[in-house]
Amino acid sequence: MSAKPILIYRLTPAQIDLIDRLASSDDVHMDRLAYPDLVAYQELEKLGFVEMRVEPRKKIKIAITAQGRQVRAARYISSKPVVRLTGPQFLAMCLLAERPRSYNDIPASMKDTVRRLRLRGWATVEEDAEGRFWTALSAEGWEIVDLLN
Repeated sequence: MSAKPILIYRLTPAQIDLIDRLASSDDVHMDRLAYPDLVAYQELEKLGFVEMRVEPRKKIKIAITAQGRQVRAARYISSKPVVRLTGPQFLAMCLLAERPRSYNDIPASMKDTVRRLRLRGWATVEEDAEGRFWTALSAEGWEIVDLLN
């Protein structure tokens, strides 16, 4: 993998989920968003696909913009880069592609990168029958790995 980041023009799974929820309703209250949704919101706001609406004496709402509706209609593919996939992110995806990993199996230098992959929806946390948690690539994460290999 080159030192330059790879530009990805398709929305991440977490961003797609939030865009779909916003499109199905007029708006969503910001205080009802979970942390992964807030991260997706921040990324989408920078791209101009969602916006914050503050009305006097009301709760803060998030709504999809016209540009966000266009991206949704275009099957979540944007004309400008949505995410920059870096070398460390790709290496973390390759590590998870080998086999699902427990928290202790992930090298310390990759823990934050793997957390970010989970926030974007490219990796998931699963629980086994014994109650241990494992991080594995999601279907969308496998698509990225397959495209770059």
